[in-house]
Amino acid sequence: MTIDTFSKAELHSLNSTRNSTQSAPCISIYLPTHEAGREVRQDPIRLKNQLSEAERRLSQFNDSIDIEKLLKPATDLLEDSNFWQHQQAGLALFLSPDSFRYYRLPLAFEAFTSVGDKFYTRPLVPLLSEDGQFYVLAASQNKVALYQATRHQVRAVSLGDTPNSLEVALRYDDPEESFQGHGAGRGGSRQIFHGQGSGKDSENTDILRFFQLVADGVEKVLAGQTVPLVFVGLDFLFPIYQQASKYPHLLEDAVDFQPDQLSPEEIRDHALNIIEPHFAASRKQAIEKYGSLLDKDQATQDIEQILNAAANGQVDTLLVANNAKLWGTFDEKSRKVTYHNEQQSDSQELIDWAATRALETDAEVYIVAQDELPAEADAIATLRYPIMQKAETVTA
Repeated sequence: MTIDTFSKAELHSLNSTRNSTQSAPCISIYLPTHEAGREVRQDPIRLKNQLSEAERRLSQFNDSIDIEKLLKPATDLLEDSNFWQHQQAGLALFLSPDSFRYYRLPLAFEAFTSVGDKFYTRPLVPLLSEDGQFYVLAASQNKVALYQATRHQVRAVSLGDTPNSLEVALRYDDPEESFQGHGAGRGGSRQIFHGQGSGKDSENTDILRFFQLVADGVEKVLAGQTVPLVFVGLDFLFPIYQQASKYPHLLEDAVDFQPDQLSPEEIRDHALNIIEPHFAASRKQAIEKYGSLLDKDQATQDIEQILNAAANGQVDTLLVANNAKLWGTFDEKSRKVTYHNEQQSDSQELIDWAATRALETDAEVYIVAQDELPAEADAIATLRYPIMQKAETVTA
């Protein structure tokens, strides 16, 4: 099974695959890949090297494992020339006795292999982190398109039967009936026009009608979300869309550019000029909130407390150093933490566990540079309620 986008639903599906015995391990393989050029020929060699590492780690699990059979779906890809001609920046593969899936993604992974009782998903977290995901509405009178994006990927999102141009919108037989009942915009009540006036006023009225339909379509797609939305279009259009929109997370700044001839990647790159300062402010606010809650026992950089809070669904915000790895095991029932000096056959990456569980419980997760965190911290968390219990710690 191949998927070229990644969502929280996919993360949950991967993390729900768990094998409780060493006779049935989960294998996670990450490697950088290339879309074109001579380096494409090196990509299957990289996979072959990681499969050799997987064999070595599997040999530590159980002598009864049929290693060749377990790895065969990935091994078959080595000679599939068509497969290697359709890559993005990174490839993630997940194998277990009952499943095989891979993701071709626009994130250049460090080559890495993990074998354990669950899949290792930490390298995928940046695709879902709170300071990484946003939506872009590229709009003109001739064309509208909605994109879901991160710094690393962009994909079109269907707006269903929403008209995709002003011309299509004006084909409605009864505009008054079509727009009847359309609610107030972000600025409160709004006036709905029905063809009064002429010239520029009439043109703006038509655009408003069109954007009201577009806004309704966008709001259906984004219902219940808090992800920011960036508008890309000529500057005279943005105030009209602001009047039409009810989505509370539409950013106040927009990209003044005609998007019709741009690729999705170019549209995403223009939007990044707006979204990056927004994300930087969000990270700063999260770190300031951490500092303000320390004295209230509602913030911590203690890994055991973070693991315990993640298990409780208690984490509100989690900031993780991008290079941090901490091997060990965490027993969710007993809340017992065991640290390993290096990765072992039964090791979990504990920060990965905390980050993925926090995402599953709708926490905000940020992947940040080490120097953005307090000294010597691998992760910091703010909590939805004060610390009540500490996990038991063992060093192995």
